[in-house]
Amino acid sequence: MKKMIRMTGLLLCLIGVTALLFGCGLSDLFASGQDQDVVTTEVSHRVYWINRDETRIREVAQEFTSSDVEDLISECLACLSETPDDNVYRSVLSGKVHVTNYVYDGDSKQVTLYFDPSYSEQSKAAEILTRAAIVKTLTQFNDDIQYVSFVIGETPIAGNDGSPLLMRNKDFVLDINGNMEYVREDYVTLYFANEDRTALKVEDVVVKYLSRINLETAVVNSLISGPIHEDLHSAVSGNTKVNKVSVKEGICYVDLSREFLEKMEGQSFSLNVYSIVNSLTRLSGISRVQFMIDGEIYTDSIDGIKIDGLFEKDLTLVEKQEEPSRVKEDNPLDLEKEIREKGVEAPETEPETPEEETPAVAIEE
Repeated sequence: MKKMIRMTGLLLCLIGVTALLFGCGLSDLFASGQDQDVVTTEVSHRVYWINRDETRIREVAQEFTSSDVEDLISECLACLSETPDDNVYRSVLSGKVHVTNYVYDGDSKQVTLYFDPSYSEQSKAAEILTRAAIVKTLTQFNDDIQYVSFVIGETPIAGNDGSPLLMRNKDFVLDINGNMEYVREDYVTLYFANEDRTALKVEDVVVKYLSRINLETAVVNSLISGPIHEDLHSAVSGNTKVNKVSVKEGICYVDLSREFLEKMEGQSFSLNVYSIVNSLTRLSGISRVQFMIDGEIYTDSIDGIKIDGLFEKDLTLVEKQEEPSRVKEDNPLDLEKEIREKGVEAPETEPETPEEETPAVAIEE
């Protein structure tokens, strides 16, 4: 077991005595004049509080003394249970949130926390903040703890694929208002325009998106943002805004701004449509796509194509990707010999592309 290095706080300025007279804690900021720099104390680690409005968490400096990892986990949980000295905030482990047990696995560097079933009675906002505060507190000891999973009663918090969700520090980010958000990750197949914009081409990527939006919205946003590979292009105008994307009974309703109707230079409008349709129908539970423009069905045609109906996937627009053969096909005798001696099967002329389900795997900091 690795030993945790303990660091003592150092005062950066000779104003510590004054700060103590005013009862300042380790997390407070000090300033003795308008033109002077703000000075803080240096502390190696921290814990987190939740504000009583349940909109954000606050980082509070904390020194830990345990060297054994399991003792350190217990110390972290104890600190997360302490009542803050600032009544604007509350402790994370309070009210409906109680840790009944935990298990540490040194090989995977994972902590599994077991909570009382009352954990599920939190509001959605409070639950995200609770997870963020606990995960960020424990995973700051990255050499020993890299992943945290939650079990509520007897039910693990699961990812989109149904497996226990392993959470990391970077899975939680602050939005522009300072609110904590959970970041999801999913492996998806996207369809972009090829280099000369004559067909669609596949790009497999991991999309990262905030928990307040769904995967379908993240997919459409990724298609608008553009591909990773330089020889591909977004088939949809970059000015397109995503109003709403939702799924009901196998139909994905995609509401976009009017910029979606813009034809891309040198490209058929069909690629605009099927870039989105083919990408969305690769997701589990979606078989058809219905487009709307600013909340309404668009009845006019673009480039001879109407988008007022339901669309199913169409792989005829996808560029054929040649796969290298394992045998030489220019000499029939060589081909027969290879098959006879090595049992190699002759490639089919038009292999079908298998449809895959999207496995779930939580924007990076």
